[in-house]
Parts: sequence; C-alpha cells; structure tokens
Amino acid sequence: MAVHQPFTTIASTLTLLLLICSNGLTNAERVVCSFSTHATQRPGEYSFQIADIPVSLCTHLVYDHLDIDYFTHELIPNNPAYDVLENGWQKFSGLKRTNPDLKLLISVRSPILLEVAEDATSRKTLIGHILQQIEWMKVDGVELMWAGGNEDGLYMLLKELKSSFIAAGHPTWEVSVLVQIEQEVVDYAKLCRLVDFVHLLGIGERKPRYRDNSATPTAKTTLDVGELKNASLERALDHFIETRCPANKIVLIVFLFAQTYTLGNAENGDGPTELNTLCTVTEGMPHCAYVEFCQKLNESEWTLGSDDPEGFAPHAIQGNRWVAYENEASIGRQGEIARRKHLAGVYVFSLDLDDYRGKCGTLYPLTTALSRSLT
Repeated sequence: MAVHQPFTTIASTLTLLLLICSNGLTNAERVVCSFSTHATQRPGEYSFQIADIPVSLCTHLVYDHLDIDYFTHELIPNNPAYDVLENGWQKFSGLKRTNPDLKLLISVRSPILLEVAEDATSRKTLIGHILQQIEWMKVDGVELMWAGGNEDGLYMLLKELKSSFIAAGHPTWEVSVLVQIEQEVVDYAKLCRLVDFVHLLGIGERKPRYRDNSATPTAKTTLDVGELKNASLERALDHFIETRCPANKIVLIVFLFAQTYTLGNAENGDGPTELNTLCTVTEGMPHCAYVEFCQKLNESEWTLGSDDPEGFAPHAIQGNRWVAYENEASIGRQGEIARRKHLAGVYVFSLDLDDYRGKCGTLYPLTTALSRSLT
C-alpha cells in the first residue's frame, strides 16, 4: 500500500501550542491525523473517503501525499486518479469551510527529495511549487519526510522554505519534517531550530525472537538513540529532548497498523518471515489494518501476550502466525507519555487503519483513545 511504503521498510497530534509557563513547557494538544489518498481506492466498504474523516478527533489533517517530478523537480500528484480526476485536493481543502479551526497540511514524500535539496536551482523550483500548492489549496503548511542521506541540503531546503513563507506574507505557515528517532546522520538540534515541528517516529520493527530459552517469542520494544541503547520509548524521548530537540516541537507518531510474521522453527534456529497474506485491506503488505485485524481476533482463537512487562506492546499468536499490534491501552499509553513529556502532541498514522467502520464496536477506538489520553 503506497501510503505506508516509507515505513513498511521499518519504513501526526491536537491544536496549536499554548505556553503554560515561562519555561516554555506546553500541554500536548495537537492530534495530527494522516489521510491516505490510496485508501480511497480500496474496494467496497473499506474505501476510505474524506467524508469518513473524524474531524472532531483531529486538530490537524495531513494530505498524504504529493510527489516530486524526477525531471522538472516540481510538485506532482502522487495519486492522479484521486488528486486530480476526483478533485481530491479540492475536497480536502473544502474541510475548512465546515471546520474553520481545523489546520490542514500537505505531505511531500519523494526518493529524490535530498537530490533536489542539494542543488540551489532545484530547491528554488521545488520551494516555489510548494508555495503555489499551499496557496491554491488554502492549507496551513507542509510536511517533508526525510529518510536519511546528505543533511546539508535538507537544512538549506528547510531554511529557504520557511523564509519563502515569511517573504510571501505567511509567517504562520508551518514547516514540519518527519524523521525516525533512531536516525543518527543528522544534527537534530540544528534541524529543530529550522522547523516549526518535528514529526517523530518512535517505533521500530517488532520482529519476534525466541529469547532466553523461552517457548514464546517476543519482539524488541526498546530503541537506540545515539549512545543510549535499549531504551524504552519514554527514556528515548527524555534523551531526545535533553540532547536534541525541545519537547514543544515534537509530535509523536503512533502507527495503527499491526506487523505480521510467520514464525520459524525454533529448534532449527529459523527466524520469522514477513506474512503478507493475513489481511486483505492492506493489499498484500506484511501489515494489517486494525479494522480488519480486530475482526480476526473476534472470529477465531488467538493467544494474546505482550512484548513488555507492563503489557503495553500487545501481540497475538495463532499457530505459526505472530502479530504485533496496537490496542486502546497501548495507544493511550503513548498519548499519556506525550502529555507527561509536554510534547506538542501526537500523530495518528493513519486514520484508514483504525476501525472506521465500527466492525468491532465503536468507531475509531484507537484514534479516540489517543485523543482522550492527552486530556
């Protein structure tokens, strides 16, 4: 599923920041929600449309996503059938008419982003087209996804992009960058000075392993951030804030998909392999949308467990099928961490993975749990 491809290689959060005291601490208030245009093309009842967006749960919406032309370095639609032929851009912009307080962002993701960023002429072209797109769509800013590489060009792009917004008379337009907490080839302190917000991916691959002669496999739930190894999400965020980026610029990304694996033979030392056939909504990827996986949990017997002692990294086992997933408790815990750390907010990635059809109870249980955890 194209919308998740930067993260499937594993591969945004409530309203504007409000200062609560002179030391710059904030309440986590942003609930950034990602809207996948490719989810609109799912067959039947699982097609996710703009009308399905729970705007009451989100303070910011991200249109995922626009691409960059390989030759002209201009912005182009990633999903022309929806973006252009079905007026997807206009429909997205139209959300402002009925929800004037809602903030809208466009996401730009491309494998040539850094190539473009390294060349002054190409940067100017791209920045000009981002400016035009934001003006035309009447949105409030842009998110750039950075997957690693030469960071010098990235810094120049971010600096010139923000400067162009100010020069055009739009100083409140936001520039955000999406990065992984474990990425090392970047000066995060400099990055955070250049952008309004950092959309921070704080999850890794949860591949199951048999550990310490245990009969039940578990997945690693810790993170490596610089010299800090095997840290919990909470400790990793502490380190990130202490050494790299102010808390009030960080938006914590929370993935709603489940990671699916086939277990290998433990006696032979066989490792797990990706399972691409468990769910159909995610189009043959080694993931399940919660809207589909919650039904599977209800329809047949699964052995439920957790990959951490607190029970907030749930997994499910059925035969040789092993699934790391999120539930309301695990999602709520991540929101509580964001609130305690005074982060800017949280980022739902993405709405079309939640139970948006109420197949297992109420609508949007995960997004609701995340939103409520900030209050």
